[in-house]
Amino acid sequence: MKLALSSNIGKRRTTNQDYADYFLNDFGQLLLILCDGVGGHLGGDVASQRTTQYIGQYFQDLNQALAPDQVAAWIEGTLQLVNKQIYQEAQADKNLNGMGTTIVLALIVDGTIYLGHVGDSRAYIYKEGKLQQYTEDHSLVNELIRAGEITLEESYLHPHRNAVTQSIGLTHPLEVAIQTVPSQEAEMLLLCSDGLTNMVTPEALEELFRSSRQEANFAQQLIAAANEAGGMDNISVIIASDLSTENLEEVSEWK
Repeated sequence: MKLALSSNIGKRRTTNQDYADYFLNDFGQLLLILCDGVGGHLGGDVASQRTTQYIGQYFQDLNQALAPDQVAAWIEGTLQLVNKQIYQEAQADKNLNGMGTTIVLALIVDGTIYLGHVGDSRAYIYKEGKLQQYTEDHSLVNELIRAGEITLEESYLHPHRNAVTQSIGLTHPLEVAIQTVPSQEAEMLLLCSDGLTNMVTPEALEELFRSSRQEANFAQQLIAAANEAGGMDNISVIIASDLSTENLEEVSEWK
């Protein structure tokens, strides 16, 4: 497997509230996590980092491998647990009150990619020239699109385009969305924060995959495209190809 993680503050923010990492457990199972601290809330950077680290630690502390029929329940239960942890920590520290984060994760077990998400950070699969979005945003603008009140194009300029309807630490009860994709259906996997997808259109993103996906600095190219389009938010990406946990090669250091 080849794996790239990269993050950038963007052109308009004063702090980077995104956080991402990957974890291998003792049984050769791989977990990728990307979080985006909910904008405008104190402690978003703390929420995104702690959420990533808590889930990663629970994964690495497993005393046996996750069987395929256990993965969805593990994702659901772990996100519910961390949701309570983040909420309780925010209540205990006035400096962190109101902190929250979106999350998108991918857990690879026995040839299957399990995708879990809360909020508007996304997962995409690229195969044979096509880039497909696999997650559906938990966001105000997505609800408006589904109701037919605005178009996709109008959503890019909507004044509340960053408003999420689900987030770790701020939503009770939490609705965790989980999907599965056979590994052979994925030439490449992309996890990203909305700092990328609010700036780069689906068509432009797909064209970047077609033209540049083999280049060593591809993650940085995606971030550069978002910054060139305005860089209104933090931008973070995780890209994985050759989706096997064998021969994991980190091709870009987290920055």
